[in-house]
Amino acid sequence: MNFKVEYINKLKITITLILIILISAFAYLFKDVFNYFENKFIDFRSYLSTDGGIYSSKFKSADKDIVILSINDLTQYEAARSSELNLTRWPWSREVWAKVINFLEKQNPKLLVIDLNFSNYEELSRNYTSPDMMLADALGYYNNIILATALRTPYSETENYDSSKILDNFDNPYSPSSDALNMFIEDENMDKNISYYSHTPIPNIFTNSTTMAVTNLVTSHNKEENIRYSQPVYKLIKGNKEYYIPSIGLAALLKKEGIGKLAEEIPIENNILKIGKHRIRVNNKGQALINWHGHGNVYTDIPINSILLSMVRGTKYFEFENQKYPLSFFKDKTIIIAQTQLNTETHNTPVAQDLTDAQIKATIIDNYYNDSDITNKCKRPFAKHITPYKSILLTIAFCTAIIVIMIIATNMPLAFINGALTILIYIILSILLFCHPRFRIIIDMAMPLYFILATFIISFVLKAHHELKKKKKIEKIFGNLVSENVLKQLVTKPHRLNLKSSVKNVTVMSCNISNNLHITDEMPPEKYVELINNVFNEIEKIIFKYNGTINRFVGNSVLVYWGYPIQARKDSENAIKAAIEISQKIDEYNLSIKNMNFAQYDEQSFEEKNPTNYSFNVKIAINTGNALIGQIGSSNVSDFTVLGEPVDIVERIENICNEFGKTIIVTENTLNKLDKNIPAEYIGQIRLKNSSTKIKIFELKFPHDETTYE
Repeated sequence: MNFKVEYINKLKITITLILIILISAFAYLFKDVFNYFENKFIDFRSYLSTDGGIYSSKFKSADKDIVILSINDLTQYEAARSSELNLTRWPWSREVWAKVINFLEKQNPKLLVIDLNFSNYEELSRNYTSPDMMLADALGYYNNIILATALRTPYSETENYDSSKILDNFDNPYSPSSDALNMFIEDENMDKNISYYSHTPIPNIFTNSTTMAVTNLVTSHNKEENIRYSQPVYKLIKGNKEYYIPSIGLAALLKKEGIGKLAEEIPIENNILKIGKHRIRVNNKGQALINWHGHGNVYTDIPINSILLSMVRGTKYFEFENQKYPLSFFKDKTIIIAQTQLNTETHNTPVAQDLTDAQIKATIIDNYYNDSDITNKCKRPFAKHITPYKSILLTIAFCTAIIVIMIIATNMPLAFINGALTILIYIILSILLFCHPRFRIIIDMAMPLYFILATFIISFVLKAHHELKKKKKIEKIFGNLVSENVLKQLVTKPHRLNLKSSVKNVTVMSCNISNNLHITDEMPPEKYVELINNVFNEIEKIIFKYNGTINRFVGNSVLVYWGYPIQARKDSENAIKAAIEISQKIDEYNLSIKNMNFAQYDEQSFEEKNPTNYSFNVKIAINTGNALIGQIGSSNVSDFTVLGEPVDIVERIENICNEFGKTIIVTENTLNKLDKNIPAEYIGQIRLKNSSTKIKIFELKFPHDETTYE
């Protein structure tokens, strides 16, 4: 038996280890799938952390001082049809943009971000009336302008230049620095070539007041990543020295804080980029997670036609959504001029299916303006990923919690509910730590939840198997020894029963059927067996009625105990009630024997015999004490039994009952367990062999006509 149990346990351990290996292998082989779902979980949490999210009241909403002037297919079409504007097909002349810049600068904006593609050539002469030079002069005249560049491959007109020597490492979009970023390009020739070789071939365009900002900060081939995270904060170029070009968001912050080319280096400490009172958290790839503000266009988006019409008409207002706004509306605003064509400049983001590139850039600028400001009490810190080491520890902790919950759970429904709640707690924790503006911590969800759920399923199955096995063992051990009610309780709540050998305080009763020797001599065996079995059947019913457990039948005696497997405060009282009722039932049974027909069981004539003399006597001994309960026997044959001094005492008392003709004798230990006194006569003291302890015994004095013990 022990070998079989050991074999089964080893098999369970082996199967569990194989499952763990398979689960781990699956996670490794399909890590791309888990990464996909991880991004979806980040999207979901980002959606919940917007201005209308669960903590929206705790942080600043979208900055109303950031506005967008958009150019899209509709504005281009309407501009081409307008006789007032007199514009040609797109792209419009740079002279138009020079006038737009001059017009907007008169309104004293805080910042002007121009995110347009000036890739065509108009006139590269140094004639100051040429469109190129007009735009260059407009850009160079003001010190609050940021002009986007894409750092694309040089044009065919520049084939004589070896771009790899000048713009070395352009294909490397970032090179995170743990020390500082060098934003000042000492080599003016490189500065000129950077602007010229990108997509804005205008000489000296970046050499004066205008700040160049990079737009094509691609971090991977996964397009979704570029809008889930902010595009990297900076981009590396190389010549004789490494230089970093800021993204539009970082360039806007540098301009806002008045930090120009004199700031050669921007320090980075512990992944925190420091600019004045601003702190931007970046990961090891130079990215900062976007704090999304809304599920749609949360920043004011004004069609460029409204500004163009105000320019040509000379009005002091512009019209937008059937309302008139004074031009002073742009005072102290950060204005982003950008193209927002459908399907070309829109992206599927965590918070909206189609969000324009301009809205995304406005959001990033908002992040750098407000969420990086350490003096802003309503800021949302930039989210940071928990380290892989901590993520593993957290996953192990929750898996361990699942296992512990399964072990201590009192039943299967409770185990399932507690396990499900533990998984739910991990999900809620991941959401709250991400969304709460005080924490903004990204806890991985896909892979940890996979392992936590796998642990839950394996643990639940193992517990179910263990519970089923224990129920079968309980039914096997106690199926015929306790009442159906008690057995049902044991099977329903098997966790409460300890099947290992232990010492329990029990009340033991020995019930002996005596005065039957002459019956066996005069009565056929089959009739005697029938009579004695009927007696024990009645005794069994009474024992089960009072929740007693039958230990064993030996000859004409039955040994019963209370206190295990179910323990109750009135175990001793139940034992006495059972003893009294058994005594009364034997008297009733003796009366019924008079009416039995014995002649059919024997060829002898029963005329000379008196059946009324056929009767049974019962002798009952009861004692309470600590006894050993456990599986006793060999490896092949064993019984769950009770042993110890309480059993020896009742056997001794049973002999006294026979010697002195007493019906029910109980010990002082049992009487002391009762809530109230009962009629009992002191008989004397007994002492077991090899024991100095004296035990007082009493005879119960209940009239036989009393049917109950109150």
